[in-house]
Amino acid sequence: MKTLIKKTGLGALVALSLVMTQSSCTKNYDVYNTNPNGLTEEDLQKDNISAGIFLPEMQVNVFYCKTNDDYTYQLQQNLNADIFSGYFAPPGDFGGPNNSTYALKTGWNLWPFKVGFSGIMNSWREVHKRATANPQYIAIADILRVEGMHRVTDVYGPIPYTKFGTGVLSTPYDDQKTVYTAFFAELDGAIKTLSEFMVKNPTDNSLSRFDLVYDGNIKQWIKFANSLKLRLALRISYADPALAKTKAEEAVNDGNGLLLTNSDNALVVAGKGVPTRNGLWVDDISYNDTRMNASAESILKGFDDPRLSKYFLLSKVVPGDYKGVRNGIAFSGKPDGYFNSSSSSLKESTPVQYMCAAEVSFLRAEGALKGWNMGGTAKSFYEAGVKLSFEQVNASGLDVYLANNTGTQAPYTDPINAANNVPANSPLLSKTTVKWDEAASAEQKLERIITQKWIAIFPDGMEAWSEFRRTGYPKIFPVVTNQSGGTINTDLQIRRLPFSDDEYKNNREEVTKAISLLGGGPDNGGTKLWWDKKN
Repeated sequence: MKTLIKKTGLGALVALSLVMTQSSCTKNYDVYNTNPNGLTEEDLQKDNISAGIFLPEMQVNVFYCKTNDDYTYQLQQNLNADIFSGYFAPPGDFGGPNNSTYALKTGWNLWPFKVGFSGIMNSWREVHKRATANPQYIAIADILRVEGMHRVTDVYGPIPYTKFGTGVLSTPYDDQKTVYTAFFAELDGAIKTLSEFMVKNPTDNSLSRFDLVYDGNIKQWIKFANSLKLRLALRISYADPALAKTKAEEAVNDGNGLLLTNSDNALVVAGKGVPTRNGLWVDDISYNDTRMNASAESILKGFDDPRLSKYFLLSKVVPGDYKGVRNGIAFSGKPDGYFNSSSSSLKESTPVQYMCAAEVSFLRAEGALKGWNMGGTAKSFYEAGVKLSFEQVNASGLDVYLANNTGTQAPYTDPINAANNVPANSPLLSKTTVKWDEAASAEQKLERIITQKWIAIFPDGMEAWSEFRRTGYPKIFPVVTNQSGGTINTDLQIRRLPFSDDEYKNNREEVTKAISLLGGGPDNGGTKLWWDKKN
């Protein structure tokens, strides 16, 4: 193994894994013997290379962070969830109506599906095929599949999942309840497998050479799996309260623990010969295609939040100030001005974050609010979540911040076009504050929890958008101009993306059947997902 890694490099092997997963769809296995590195299938079977090289391929595709094809992250997430979440907004119109005005572009909106299946599902299948002697590799692949594909189902709703890889020519779709049930089963199985493996093989660290997240630390993967299980349990809490409570309490009470400190955070870190770069940094700094959203400006300024300067850079449009852009605005007149709004503070090398300890604390706060056994009170977990978030970004002023019972979401002023302003008396602004109020209603407490979670999980737009749809919080400004043709309600905002255009071309019969799994709604951006039951 050392000889092969030294000779070829894990990065080259990961590149080869992509070729292999793509070719496996057409059974073109000749590519193995003609790849640039000269590695054969026999070479790959040595020292578990064949099983392991597909794991980093999965890891870098949850949020696309390879150094090639930089536009992929932009299409996978930035031009949908990052916009819809209230974190970011485009500073230009990209040549015409697009997602930011709900004129959904089919050429953009197939990419979450495309990356999910080419980068996650195909690689997962290869691990299962090749790692029969390495149950820990299969368990990690199962966790990564859930982490990657829950984001895909939360974009579209029904997806091909439980019957994927069964050899059928056209893969049927599962309704979202079936997909989530499979997620829980896979996480439970992975936690059991890894727990048993850790006991039987306490010194085994063979996974390290393929692991960009936890460097082969099995205990950390179990913590992440439990935390992911807790996330998914809260996601379905309005659709299936009984199952949600059961799975959340299982996750919290598992003896292996959760992500509790920032040293536990699940991050994709460059190394081991796998070149990565932060895709959001590319969109913002390299492409100049995304800027701070007006909602982010409004919420962070309103709370006088020290994390504002940790997340964003000062603007040039209003020197010395942080300025965001509203979604769905007209760019005529001074179209270049919005490019001078605030960029993110991300670096090219900033690790991609799957999940952080602060999120887990807010999940437990919501669970406790529902009366579930989370091991503490909603107040204790809420304040701990804020503290963890401050520690994560090295922000000061925690005590003053937690005591703030006057600051609320701030009015927004567009420095270029006053038609986009949100005045102080607007119903679009929330009245929630930071300080915990035990006398507040359950709904007011929920808004406080979710608003702080939204701040803490930045810049994960996919998770933030899902939580906004699930709970209605925080209050994100609606688009100024809605060009959906009546398919998306401006006040409710966008609920999903239509099914992949590629699927309509290549799997038409099954994707057409999948429309019936949407619960009666049409295949457009206004139809709610299965778990979207609250409002």
